[in-house]
Amino acid sequence: MHTGWLSPGNLLCPLRTSVLDCFCFEHSDGDYTITPMHDLDDGFAADDVDESSFDELHDGSPDAEPEPSPLTTIDLAHFFGGDGPLAHQLEGYELRPSQVAMAEAVKQAILREQHALIEAPTGTGKSIAYLVPAILSGKTVIVATANKSLQSQLFYKDIPFLRRVLGQEISAVIVKGRSNFVCNLKWEKELVEQQRMSLYDREHDQITFMRTWLTETQTGDVDDLPFVIDSDLRPRVVSYPDDCLHQDCRFYDDACWINHMRDRAAEAQVLVTNHHLLLNALELGFAGERILPPAAIYVIDEAHGLEQTATAVFETTVTDYTVEQLLSRSLYKQHLPEDLLDEIRMQNTLAFQEAAHLSRDNAYRIEADLEEMKKLGRALSDLADRMKRNSPYAKKEQQEEGRRKEKDEAAEERKFYELGIEMLNSTATKLLTVAVSKRDEDFVRYAVRIFDRRHTTLEIHAAPINPAGLLGQYLFHAQDEGGEPLARTVICTSATLATNGHFEHFKTRCGLVSAGEERVLPAVFDYPRQALLYQPALPAYDYRNADAYYTAVAAEIERLLEVSRGRALCLFTSWSGLQQVADRLANHGKQLFWPLRAQGEAPRDALLTWFRQQPHSVLLATRSFWEGVDIPGDDLSLVVLDKLPFPTPGDPLHSARMTAIEAGGGNSFGQYMTPLMTLSLKQGFGRLIRRAADRGVVAILDERLTSKGYGRQARADLPPARFSRDFKEVHRFFQAALQSQAEFALNVWATEEGSSIQWGWRALRLQDGKADSQEGRADLPDQAAGELHAVVLGLADLRGRIERAGRKATEFCVEVRCSPAASDRLHQGQDDPLAGGARAAFQGWSAVELRALSA
Repeated sequence: MHTGWLSPGNLLCPLRTSVLDCFCFEHSDGDYTITPMHDLDDGFAADDVDESSFDELHDGSPDAEPEPSPLTTIDLAHFFGGDGPLAHQLEGYELRPSQVAMAEAVKQAILREQHALIEAPTGTGKSIAYLVPAILSGKTVIVATANKSLQSQLFYKDIPFLRRVLGQEISAVIVKGRSNFVCNLKWEKELVEQQRMSLYDREHDQITFMRTWLTETQTGDVDDLPFVIDSDLRPRVVSYPDDCLHQDCRFYDDACWINHMRDRAAEAQVLVTNHHLLLNALELGFAGERILPPAAIYVIDEAHGLEQTATAVFETTVTDYTVEQLLSRSLYKQHLPEDLLDEIRMQNTLAFQEAAHLSRDNAYRIEADLEEMKKLGRALSDLADRMKRNSPYAKKEQQEEGRRKEKDEAAEERKFYELGIEMLNSTATKLLTVAVSKRDEDFVRYAVRIFDRRHTTLEIHAAPINPAGLLGQYLFHAQDEGGEPLARTVICTSATLATNGHFEHFKTRCGLVSAGEERVLPAVFDYPRQALLYQPALPAYDYRNADAYYTAVAAEIERLLEVSRGRALCLFTSWSGLQQVADRLANHGKQLFWPLRAQGEAPRDALLTWFRQQPHSVLLATRSFWEGVDIPGDDLSLVVLDKLPFPTPGDPLHSARMTAIEAGGGNSFGQYMTPLMTLSLKQGFGRLIRRAADRGVVAILDERLTSKGYGRQARADLPPARFSRDFKEVHRFFQAALQSQAEFALNVWATEEGSSIQWGWRALRLQDGKADSQEGRADLPDQAAGELHAVVLGLADLRGRIERAGRKATEFCVEVRCSPAASDRLHQGQDDPLAGGARAAFQGWSAVELRALSA
């Protein structure tokens, strides 16, 4: 195995037989170092595309004559059966009929060259179900997913597993954006800069590590680094579309990490990528710039997000930092007068002030032309013309015309100059696109204010109202140059793809005329046994009673947490709702016994890591947590949804889409808003049951779930869990799930307050959440002693209340919740009078269950 062979300056043999300039790849076999993946970047360029190499290498292309394949003869029922190849490779294998049905649907779609829509519930094993027939077809397959975790599963787990099962080699690559990879030209320049800076300061720690890493890596992929590369360093060392010199770079032929992967991409049967990159590639392919090799089979996993991704890909977006970041490049400072650049910056300020003054809303539609924005666009265009006229390389280009250009530093400088002109023109085009009202019914222009702790950014978008036409044109119903349909199979699958039992919403929004296979597969898990759907009797939300509503929501969540013992993900449809509830729970102080955090306190991945590692934790979150969260087992046993997750009607994009539907004679609420709500509700519900052993409760706190027809229909689309409106059922469910008989709970805590200990207890009746509490101070040696003191007092008070109600403590089980330190003293402190007093307080109850909770 070679090491370090792509380091700058090393001699290399030519690697290129094909061009895939916007993407880079990791090979899925034992010959290359494999490390966990991180986020995949979406940026790419396609300036130099050699289509012939793809055409020669890919028998699986739509133009190739299909050859007989094992797919035509395979018996999938046997393959997935109890005595089939899968069963022989997996100990304890159990047949999943839904998996067989999905694989059969994919097989038929491939053989008939038709499309397929398949809703495959969690637990189906959908990736194996679509990979097996796709691989056995012998055709080129592109699998696009929405997130890195599924890409990792496919590449590092599923495909290697199928190599063993099928007994054959499966060539596979992960397709990533170019900005995941080190640019050796930029790296060389960075080393020079670091050497200059070392006269005054020490070298950047990450640079020091990367010096050695680049002599060992097989990929040049910065995701393989054992750290996240600094945000200020990354753009200085990785490749970007607008700063790649292509053939004019001295490293292009021999030492380019991107080109190193092109041969493998062209030879692979299975390419794993993300939705964004796939749609970008298809759009450029339609314009004649082939980015991905042609494929006969496309699998769109997690396809419920296809419309949203298509909107992002096909829209134009600028921000108030777009021009500022562009002009900060040293190229412009070197070749343009500073006062001229300052004039452009001032015009940029005027342009976005004009847009910002149109509305105080955080998101609003733009109807009229943006005159200052048009001036800004024309100014950048004039700047590009000036640079072209005054190019210091013009005479040299004329002299070299017709001769092979030498790849030296002068050629690189000239190319950087040309790229600078291109960037000015492309940015001008974007600015004019969002500035001019074209009266185009297919696009909507709108602005969004993005807030963070440091500043507010204004984004201006020109987005397709319905990307269905573009998706149909590029993906589902693509045609060759002669206007003939391409022989292509597109498999769209997700756990949440259908609404009201069919796919009409998806087909309408994504431009699919028809599908040969449409399957809504039945639930795999035993939901009536594993899950309970609970809806409390809460008041309907009304902005006029928002205070009372959120107080009721917080109280309901609190009593749910007591019976679930924390372990909860509380999902909100808005930031304001989350903050209202978070504030109310925080005000309860120590009486809220469970570790709690809210979205915004840390990055998403950090919060999920905390949730998994912190026992009995509670996480409050909004939209981005409604999907893509996979926490199996006992760590997550309660999912709370505050309201039915309708899109915000005032959102400019949703509003434009609703208006378009109404203008076409449709019902925007029934055809657009309700299906989107239903799909989001299914996603939220799906956070709970991830494995066959999972058990838990989904609580939907919105009265419309049962009081409105659309709510009842949405509920019918959910997995078939038991349904109840009685909180006692929730208590009984968790008694069974936790194998606990506790009817009461006693939470105790203590903190140091100067020279004394402040202690507290809270006694709860679990079947309805009713509680009593007391706090006090005592001269005690430590916090554990304060908790034991609270145990004695709390149990005595609870016993008295029970007896005053005419009952006896011996009839009831109580769960005592304390810190690990207090629990240890109860178990070990045989000569400890405080521990002895607490143990004596345990006497006379039917049972006492001790639960230690870390802070």
